[in-house]
Amino acid sequence: MNPARLWIPVVAGALTVALGILAVAGVQWLTADRRPTAVTASQADAIADVLAQNAAFAADIRHARGEYVEAAAAWEADAAWIAQWQEKDAAPQPAVPNPGGQEFPGDDPQGRAFLDSIGATEVHVIFDAGPENCGYAGQEDGPNTLVVGGCYQTAYPDWLFVAWESGIQRLAWPMFVHEAVHWYQYQNFFPYLLAAERTGITHDDYEWALETDASCRAVYQHGIDRSAFEGSSSPCDIQDWSDGWFVDQLVGLGVRTSAPTPEEFEVSAVVRP
Repeated sequence: MNPARLWIPVVAGALTVALGILAVAGVQWLTADRRPTAVTASQADAIADVLAQNAAFAADIRHARGEYVEAAAAWEADAAWIAQWQEKDAAPQPAVPNPGGQEFPGDDPQGRAFLDSIGATEVHVIFDAGPENCGYAGQEDGPNTLVVGGCYQTAYPDWLFVAWESGIQRLAWPMFVHEAVHWYQYQNFFPYLLAAERTGITHDDYEWALETDASCRAVYQHGIDRSAFEGSSSPCDIQDWSDGWFVDQLVGLGVRTSAPTPEEFEVSAVVRP
């Protein structure tokens, strides 16, 4: 006898029993009382609380996403504006001749070598004592006063104003380096300054730090003697100055110094806008 045949009636019998059980279960399900299970008041309150929490959480996510999108768009708009500003080719017109002449004393009469060394290859110097030279025109001149002053203004991205009176030539170069550093600051930190303005932090709030940083960069990075700025409107009186000093001052004022990221706006450790 082939033993494989013995399994056939056993399997068939088991299948018949299983179908019978399913049939009974189906009849019980169809005839059962299908009325909904009653929910107690406390259960209803618990469900309402969960739904309210979920709705509030969803609202927090939407709000965070809106803030992130707005902050990122503003940062990108500033970057686009700066790119256009850097292409601006407006040139100032001399208004008042520089009492100190039309070139620096020394081996770099136009400041060309120094400007090229800091990457300012497209920047020019205008020897002008007119009103647009805010560092010179803003000084109080008098019979016992010799004035040296310069200015970098964003209306002319690639120009530096310098002027000095005869007899104070030794300070002309330090002043020029100070103004060249202002160009460097706006090339590197302008996004932060625009971010500051958007949050209500004005030029007056960070002007001291901007000017101090310019003089200290001239001292620490470009070899200008600290004494050249003593008694000026922008002394280098910071002993622990470093390359990141100015950015640290902005951060201390609450200024954003990096592009927004989703992580900054996350509403929980794992949910980001």
